[in-house]
Amino acid sequence: MRNRFMGAGLALFVMLAVAACGQEAKKENEQLKGQVAGLQKENMALKGEMTTFKADAEAMKKQFEELTKQKQALEEQVKEAEAKIAARSGAKPPLKPKKSS
Repeated sequence: MRNRFMGAGLALFVMLAVAACGQEAKKENEQLKGQVAGLQKENMALKGEMTTFKADAEAMKKQFEELTKQKQALEEQVKEAEAKIAARSGAKPPLKPKKSS
């Protein structure tokens, strides 16, 4: 009889332990689902920002290339103007100042 009570008590203990673990696992699972949802939302926002940054970088690259072309054209105009002035006056074109690095 004593063995029966011990067996029943042990079975009851195991069932309660499993139920308690199940509740903890369920609670932890819900917390993890919330974290995953938050991270997915953050990931989508970061992807959007990255797309914007890539577009901005491409626009700046094109603007830089255009400004470089304009600079080269202006340098050519300056050279032509200096050559015309030198040809008119018979003087040598002015020396360019040294570029400091």
